[in-house]
Amino acid sequence: MSSHSSRPVGLGAWIARVIAVVVLVPVRLLWEGVRLLGRMLAAALGYFLTRLLAPVARFVWYWVIRPIWLFVKDFLWGWVLQHVLWGLVLTPIVALLLDYFLRPLRQAIERWLWRTVVRPALAWLWRAVLEPLLGALLMAIYWLGKWFVVWPLVQLWRWVLGPLWLLLRTVLTYAWRVATVLVGVLVVAPCRFVYRTVLRPLLQVAAAVWVALVVRPVRWVHGTVVTPVNRWAAEILTGVFGR
Repeated sequence: MSSHSSRPVGLGAWIARVIAVVVLVPVRLLWEGVRLLGRMLAAALGYFLTRLLAPVARFVWYWVIRPIWLFVKDFLWGWVLQHVLWGLVLTPIVALLLDYFLRPLRQAIERWLWRTVVRPALAWLWRAVLEPLLGALLMAIYWLGKWFVVWPLVQLWRWVLGPLWLLLRTVLTYAWRVATVLVGVLVVAPCRFVYRTVLRPLLQVAAAVWVALVVRPVRWVHGTVVTPVNRWAAEILTGVFGR
């Protein structure tokens, strides 16, 4: 250790030290000066902002800008803009534009869209899509109804129901004729015979007995008793009370 410290310094070392002192020391001093100047400027700026500018800004905000903003917001915007400008100026202008410009423009656009876009599109849709689909659907319904409903019903009527109906009609016709003959033989003829041979003579005898026992005596009593008595009573009443 002592041998190294006592060893003489060479020329290269001295040149390096001279270069370090001449070049690096001024640069380091310049950097430290710049840093010190930056700190001083930062401190001055902070002092200016906190001690001078902030109170002035608060004073300007609370006593100048804020009252102006409240005045503009409450008076100008609340009354002038909303009531005067909107109520007296913008509303009539908007109504005028709506009545004379926007509605006609909208109607013109709607008519133009209907004539040039919607109606041709609907017509093309009907011709190209809906009409063929509807025709195909109707044809399918017709074909299905013809071969799965009408044709089976026709065959059923031709081979089953028709012959059964003819058979039933024939049976009912002959049954009606037979029933008519049977009723005529078993009911009508006996009733007619009984009426002619029994009931009609009995009714004639009962009528003759009724006439002899009731009608003629009543007629005789009415002619010989009731009529003279009524005439006699009428004459008495007329004689007593007068006409």
